[in-house]
Amino acid sequence: MKKKALFSIGFILIFATVAITLFSKNPLTISSNDTTATQQPPTMRPEFSFPDLQGQLRNIKEWDGNYIVLNFWATWCPPCREEIPEFIAMQKEYGATNLQFIGVAIDNTVSVNKFALEVGINYPNLIAEIQGLDLARQYGNTMGALPFSVIINPEGRIITRQVGLLERSKILKSIQLSKG
Repeated sequence: MKKKALFSIGFILIFATVAITLFSKNPLTISSNDTTATQQPPTMRPEFSFPDLQGQLRNIKEWDGNYIVLNFWATWCPPCREEIPEFIAMQKEYGATNLQFIGVAIDNTVSVNKFALEVGINYPNLIAEIQGLDLARQYGNTMGALPFSVIINPEGRIITRQVGLLERSKILKSIQLSKG
């Protein structure tokens, strides 16, 4: 029964992701100072803990003091897989600065570990499974779509929310960093 429910949820998420990708020329971007939204998501980042790929429980507070690109994704999500190589490159380029990418996988450890080894992910990935969707909602993802990313400033304030692909130019514009 649990596998059937997860399959159904996965199908719904894939459908939502494909619909957003196909029917929207520009991904939805929600700025933390956007006054047109009827329901304003929190501007301070919610706290959470999930295990990483080694099974160690990690808390978002570990990365306080850094700009954080928090990316909600899944291995079965084609747009998610598409943006990850750019995140890997940026983590390598800007790792000496205070920029930290963190993946929150709406997936299982085996699938994420296989994909991470395949593409060489060089930043922490936390395994949230289906509970990650609730967390994404707390961060402002009212659509429940993937990929979904937020950029958090060193003080813990959410400065950018993005449903759909998050591009390098948008990250650099939001944080205004130079290579270290």
